[in-house]
Amino acid sequence: MTRFSELEAEPSNEDTSMLVNAYKALVHITGENPGKENISEPGVIKERQYAPQYLNDSHQTKQPAIRKRILDGSRKFMESQFYSQLKATVARSPREANIGGVPTSVAEVKGYVRVRASRKELGPDVEILQEVNGDYCWVVIYYMFRAGLYDVAAQYINENAAAFKQIDRKFTGYLRAFLSSSEHRLSSEMQVAINNEYSARARLAPENSIDPYRMMCYKIVGRCEVSQRNLDTISSDMMDWMWLQFALAREYEKRDELAHEAFGLEELRVSIGAIGERYFGPGSEIANAPTTFFFMQIMAGMFEKAVADLYPHNYVSATHFAIALNFYGLLRVSGDLSNEDLLSHTTSGQPQIAFGSLVGLYTRDFRTANATAAVDYLTLICLNADMTGDIGKAQKELCYQALIEVVLETREFAQLLGDVRSDGQRIKGAIEQRLKLIKLDNEKEFLKHITLVAARTAEDQSRTTDAALLFHLAEDYDKVITVVNDALSVYLTTEMGEQPAKLTPLKPRTQQQGGVQPQDERLSSLSLTAIDDPVELAFSMRGLYTSNDVYVTKIRGDNLEITNRLLTLANARRAIEQSRFADAIDEVTSSNLLPANASGNLSDIRARAQAFDQMETVLARTIGHVMLWTVVACSNQVDKLRRAEYETGFQQEAIKRCIQTAKDVIVFAGLIRYRLPSRVWETLAQTGQDLGAY
Repeated sequence: MTRFSELEAEPSNEDTSMLVNAYKALVHITGENPGKENISEPGVIKERQYAPQYLNDSHQTKQPAIRKRILDGSRKFMESQFYSQLKATVARSPREANIGGVPTSVAEVKGYVRVRASRKELGPDVEILQEVNGDYCWVVIYYMFRAGLYDVAAQYINENAAAFKQIDRKFTGYLRAFLSSSEHRLSSEMQVAINNEYSARARLAPENSIDPYRMMCYKIVGRCEVSQRNLDTISSDMMDWMWLQFALAREYEKRDELAHEAFGLEELRVSIGAIGERYFGPGSEIANAPTTFFFMQIMAGMFEKAVADLYPHNYVSATHFAIALNFYGLLRVSGDLSNEDLLSHTTSGQPQIAFGSLVGLYTRDFRTANATAAVDYLTLICLNADMTGDIGKAQKELCYQALIEVVLETREFAQLLGDVRSDGQRIKGAIEQRLKLIKLDNEKEFLKHITLVAARTAEDQSRTTDAALLFHLAEDYDKVITVVNDALSVYLTTEMGEQPAKLTPLKPRTQQQGGVQPQDERLSSLSLTAIDDPVELAFSMRGLYTSNDVYVTKIRGDNLEITNRLLTLANARRAIEQSRFADAIDEVTSSNLLPANASGNLSDIRARAQAFDQMETVLARTIGHVMLWTVVACSNQVDKLRRAEYETGFQQEAIKRCIQTAKDVIVFAGLIRYRLPSRVWETLAQTGQDLGAY
């Protein structure tokens, strides 16, 4: 919260002062110490520390403790803030303050009163203000209270004991009892006495004869006439009024508190709610009305309502306040994931926020540009996994669903799920690095699940490189080879002369350290699948897997064999494109896909035709194209040999072999004719006739 307040305080076009105040108030409420960063340090406020108290709806158990913490924390924040303003005022007006000597707390407050007196800010009638040794003593005491300097006020009275005995003999005793109680509670006898004295003075004293600051000091110490909580008789602003509410409020048990003295946090919330409806609603003329009212709600511990009311005006700040509150366990979250309302209520009427939806919607602004940051936010949904019953489970599931969604939506697989170096070594992705934060019972299973979901989606969408990486990360190496083979088969069935479709490259992983790109490229980008050529992809994956028995044992042998045959065919295609026809014929022959070396043996050719039905689809779909390449290569090689200047016996033999190979391929094609596209058969027949194969 301290860091968030610093960010809100940075220069902007908006007045964020009330948001900064709200964070600072929460720092006081939670007891957050910005100087402590290690969770093992004594006194550190830990994650979800207040959840057991805050989320317990029973007033008879731990709720009073958290309500008291809210009252005390908010009051102390306003006192601390005022004391800083007091010292700043004195520093800006040293002549009027006339402190002199050592600037003690007593001297600072007396100097502040002098400055306000010089500016005529102590009220319209300073003649009725009582003095002690040249200072308006009750004004000094009031501002000591206002600055939280209660002990200093007692010290000030003791230093001027003789003078105070003459003007007020009893107040010293009241203040001493007030300070000696941890709850600032007077004994019943003393409470009756101070109330009677206050009432009598207010009722019997002549008009314009009572020092209003004296009456205010009595009200604060004795909670006198607590139903009247205004500062009409003295100079004040909104913060002074707010402080008075918290100075008078205290938690109570109904059996212990008289009805007219009952004023705790619940009553304070009702009062602030009424003020919000009256002064801070739509069309309010108050400057920064939404953030001002938000600040008031935060002070009163109306955390869920505050976030919901701020959201339409400033969803960024509302989201981060929700995160900060939720971290310490001071936010009630909705367990009903079907309810789309930001604010709803529990069965007992307590307000609750749809925290998962709030965070998820916020990440839509940047998840595409910065997927890792989105993961950081979505991980926070699991802060609520500690909630009892079905709600905690539902929050975990919501977190996992959101993480899967951002993975599929952004396609930042290498960044989020992990990467692999050229040597097969895995690099952790953003989600894997944060597994401890998402409260998993089986971290490896979840990572495998989310990776497989993404892999199957990528496969369905024909994103080969994505699917290859994801199946590799999920340790389904056989599936990687299947995906690669399919892409290679599609490449081989592209018409000769046409540019084969490129693969969509995987988004490279960028792992910056301190804003500096690492020197070692293996740390920053995937070297296996961030490529757009299916042949190169297949070659790389085959090389990785065949070099390590760990991979080989998890891949079907015939699957790798298919890769070998497809890569051989890819070499044949490339040889034809480069007019290396003899090499192309050799590659086709070595692939053992066609009866290219049957030498006219019809039994061999028929056996190949019968085996065609059992051939893997990725190979079978290439047959028509491979037959065309083979016959074309034979035809061109024959032409090349016949154009030779000198004809040798070797050339004659080579020509015969080429013609025989073409003839055998055409016979093979005839046997499976009705399983080939018609154009393939027609082209083969025409090319074979031109070649003289029949």
